[in-house]
Order: sequence, then structure tokens, then C-alpha cells
Amino acid sequence: MEIGGICPLNSLRRDNLLSMDNSSISKVFADIAVLMQAKGENVFKVRAHSNASDAIKSLPFPIAGIVDDATRLGEIPGFGEAIVEKTQELVRTGRLGLLERLLEELPDGVLELVQIPGIGPKTAVAAATELGISTFEQLAASIESGEFQSLPRISKKSAAQILRHAKMRVDQGERIGIGSAIEAANNVITELKTRCPNISQIEVAGSVRRMSELVGNIDILCSVPDNESAITIIDAFTTLSNVYDVLSHDDKHAVFTDRAGFKFSMYLVRPEAFAGALVYATGSISHGIRLEELAAGKQLKFTSDGLFDSASETLEPLDSEKNAYGRLGLSFIPPEMREDAGEIERAVDDDLSSIVTSDDIRGDLHSHTNWSDGRYSMEDMVAAALERGLEYLAITDHSPSATVANGLKPDMLLAHNAAVRELDQTAGVRLLTGTEMDIKPDGSLDYSDELLADLDLVIASIHSGMDQDEDTMTHRVIAAMESPHVDVICHLTARLLGKRSPVLIDIDAIFAAAVRTGTVMEINASPDRLDLSAEHVRRGMDMGVIFAISTDSHHTWQFDNMRFGVSTAIRGWVESNRVINTLSYSNLMAFLALPKSERYAFNKSRGQ
Repeated sequence: MEIGGICPLNSLRRDNLLSMDNSSISKVFADIAVLMQAKGENVFKVRAHSNASDAIKSLPFPIAGIVDDATRLGEIPGFGEAIVEKTQELVRTGRLGLLERLLEELPDGVLELVQIPGIGPKTAVAAATELGISTFEQLAASIESGEFQSLPRISKKSAAQILRHAKMRVDQGERIGIGSAIEAANNVITELKTRCPNISQIEVAGSVRRMSELVGNIDILCSVPDNESAITIIDAFTTLSNVYDVLSHDDKHAVFTDRAGFKFSMYLVRPEAFAGALVYATGSISHGIRLEELAAGKQLKFTSDGLFDSASETLEPLDSEKNAYGRLGLSFIPPEMREDAGEIERAVDDDLSSIVTSDDIRGDLHSHTNWSDGRYSMEDMVAAALERGLEYLAITDHSPSATVANGLKPDMLLAHNAAVRELDQTAGVRLLTGTEMDIKPDGSLDYSDELLADLDLVIASIHSGMDQDEDTMTHRVIAAMESPHVDVICHLTARLLGKRSPVLIDIDAIFAAAVRTGTVMEINASPDRLDLSAEHVRRGMDMGVIFAISTDSHHTWQFDNMRFGVSTAIRGWVESNRVINTLSYSNLMAFLALPKSERYAFNKSRGQ
């Protein structure tokens, strides 16, 4: 059960400066690029700041750590003297004069409006200036009233699409994506451990630990041996570098918001209570209530401070979450499943050992290199996969229709295949030739059958024509699935969490076609996508779908995103024998060698 609030004491507020992690610095440069474009600035200046944003986002180390080394900063791709100086100003002062000047020169709301697909900087300025629109709510209301459609280049069709995205942002509210939430939580825990090195037990809890795709706050549970330590840790927590407003604090609980208004909460317990308290703090409210009821039936009391004997009020000795669930008559329930969606009933008789875990994953079936829009060479990506212990990797650069992604024309695909096969001889990880092929708006494919037949793996996806109606989009994807060469449909709904709403598509019809045609459905592990969603994944499980969990890596470090895909699979109750990249390389190749019509039957032989 997520940690609740306490009565606030006097609010403590600190006008601290911008956080200096890579994500925040990258966003500043991205915002500058947008505002410059809105003002009609030189395209090369716009591009320089946009490229700087991309470069910072992809760095494998904190750029703040080298801010005093102008030479090293200058070695970052796209970092000229001006970008180096701006980076140093931003990191050293927490502010950037250029950004502040641009914000003063443009109307409020421009940076918010350009987040909506279909609204460029010039339209954003017009909407803010002429219509007074500065929020997503105002944008949606303006479209529904017909006022927004008076702006240049806004058709009835484009307005309808913009409205879908705007309503998605309204529904999202102040919640942020799980990737950003985990980064923020890890930053807090790392800084707290640095300032309080004697901390022995500390975990993020609540919706972040359940790996909900969008989260509204970050809950942290920490153990303390005594009251003196509690005071020290609460003091450190409420004076962290990202604290903006301390909402409440006492000797065991504190809450603050960062500059963006996002809420962080910490709760302290004794070390011997930590396991039980972590179970309580992780589950949804309804999951926690169910556990309280089970505890009461066993003369126990389950609270945020742990599990107690009801009569004596003594703490039950628990050394793990598994033991906590066992004391309640249940098998261990993975954090991702603790939503009161039937998992408690299942845990009575099932040990849940069939649910997929990260340890089950043998390879990755979706990755990109600098042959298309990846940032690293094929050799670098393979080395990163090997470093992470993968047994195999499919290299699936884009097809020609993905022009913005530098998609490979047929002759380049043949050269790409040859390069993959040559590298496979010495890589230390088995490589599969492949492509991420566009499904064109009419459902046709980007390569000929002859070219596709020469590949080990073909994954297909939607990158254009996303405004099609549900019937058209559904038939488009099913047409691709009918191909004997399309092995996997990847990121089916084409959504970008918090940025782009999913396409309109009949999920049940797609899953029925997957089973009928022998097509695998991808769970895309990028925290920006998580597509399929956990809800869709669970529906797919019910309908008999087979999955692949893949990272869609464009950078070497993105292979680490596999955990997001696995957690989404766990949230959808996926069992390991329903995921093809839990197969060994030899069994995977045997699966792919079969006609598609025989693959689902082959997979059932795994004990499905």
C-alpha cells in the first residue's frame, strides 16, 4: 500500500536552481532549439542546440562531472565553443541567460504546446498569442469549440488528431513516465546514501516499484536503527539538491516537491520491520487492504510499520518479502503484480514461478546501429550486448520508408547483411540479420519477398500514416501479418508515453490475427514506449499470443532498458514460455526456420 501523508508542519521552501543531471541539461538545450525556431532564428543555430540536446541525452556519464574541462566538453559530438560555454554557464550557475531571454520574448505556453504532435513552434506561438492558449486543457477546449481551427494550416482532420494528443496530456496530469521516475528516485537515493553512508536498507516503493507506466509521486522506504539516525536522515532528505518545497516532516516521515512540483516521500522503519513494511509500501491501496484482511484472519495486524501480532502487538520477525507473504498464506508476489487484479487469489495455490523474469531473457531481437538511426557502430552495439551477457542479438536497422531514420535501400540492406554475418564470426554473441521494416499506409511492405527471405528476422512497424481510422489501421497491420516473412510486429500502437497517443486500432482483432498467422507481438522495452502496454499484454496472454521482449536500442546503454520490458510483461502476467527470446539461440533459430503456421504449435511444446 502506498505511503500516505501526514499533517503538514510549517512549509520549508528553497528557491534552488535547476537540477544538473543529463536529462535536465538536455531539456534546456532542446527548449532553446524550440524557442529559437519559434522566433525564426537561423536554422543552423536551432540545429546546433538540438544536436547538443541529443548528444547530452546519450552520454554514458554525467556531463556535470567534466564541466571544468573545456577540452573534454569540446570532444562531445556537436559541441563547439558556444555550446561548451553555455553548458558551463548552466552547470555552474543553474541558469542559462539565453533560455531566460527567449522565455521573456515569447508568450507563455509555447514550450507546452509544441509537445503535442501536429503543433510546430510557429503554430504554438500563434495559438498562444492570438487565442491565449497556454495549457493542454485550454488547447482541448479551443479545438472542441472550433476556435483553434481558425489558425493557419489547421484542418479539421489535423485538429482531431491534435485533440486526441491533448486529451491524453490532460488525463496524464502531473504524472511522469516510469523511466524518468526511476532516474529521479535513483538520484535521490544515491545522494542520500552519499550524505548518510550508514544507511543499510533503502528502496523505492509504491507505483515506481510496481513499474506503473506513469507515476504521480515517488515513495522511498528506509530503515533506521535509532531515533538519532532518523533525525539525521530526515534532515538530509529535506535538504537534498532537488528539494524545492518541504511540505511536511517529523521523526519518521517527510515529503517534499522538486521545482517541477513532483512529490517525493520517505518513510522510516526499524530494520527488523523493513521486509513487511516494504510489502505494505509497494502494493496498490486495494492490494494492501486485501493483505490487511488476510492478516486479520490470522490474528495479525499489517501496517506501514510492518506485520504485528494483534494480541501482543509485537513485531513479527520477517527477513524477506517472501516470508511476509508466506506468513499470510501466499506465495511471493512480484512487485509489478501487486495491483489487486487477481494476483492474491492466484498466489494461494500457485508459486508464480512461471512468470517471466530478467534472468530468463537470452537475447534481444530489436536493435539499431549507425547504419540507420542508431548512435553507435555495429561493433560497439555488439560489444555492449556481449558485456550484458546476451546470447544473441538481432540487428534490425530501418527500411527505406523511414527516411528520417536513414532507412536502408535494398543494396545497403544486402551490404548490412554481409557485415552482420562477418561480425558474427568473431562477435562472441550470435548475431541475426534483420530489419525493422515499415508497414506502409496501404499495408504493403518496404522490401521484396526475395530480400526478406534472406533475413533471419523481420520485425515490422508503423512509422507513418498514424492518423488513420481504426478499421483502416487494423487492416493495414493484419495485411503485414499475413506475410510469411513478417516474424514480429513491434511497438504496435506507436505511442510515446506522455508525448503521443496510441494509434486507433482493434487490439483483439490484431491478437486474433497474430495467433492465426503465427506472428509474434513485441513488448517494446523502451521506457518512452512500453508498447504493448501491460493491459494489452495481459489481454494477449488470455488470447494465446506469443511475445518478444526487446529493447529497440539505439544507444549502447539502452540494452539496460530490458528491465522495463520484463516488468511490463510481469504486469501483464506473461509466463516465460510465451516469450521467444527466452529460447536458446539454437531453439530460437529452429522456431524461426518453421513456417509461421507451425510456430505457435512449436512453442506449445515448451510446456505452455
